[in-house]
Amino acid sequence: MGACKHVDHCMAIISLPIDAIKSQFKGEWLLIAIDSVDEKTTTPLTGHILAHSPAREEIHKASLAYSGLAAVYYSDDWPEDLAACFFLV
Repeated sequence: MGACKHVDHCMAIISLPIDAIKSQFKGEWLLIAIDSVDEKTTTPLTGHILAHSPAREEIHKASLAYSGLAAVYYSDDWPEDLAACFFLV
């Protein structure tokens, strides 16, 4: 799938803190499966990487194939020319 690098499904899944995952992939968009959340704030706490790419469009494509709880993150500071919109399905 282009520049998108999917994690091999044969690898062991290791749940890590979200910030620890983000620190491993500089300048990339990340699709992270959420493994645990803070019950009070609903903030994702831990997860595992599903896909990463410098191209946001590749992560969007990868997210369409995953049906579990997941979030898209940018590994560095949020780009200044980008806005986000959230909705519940």
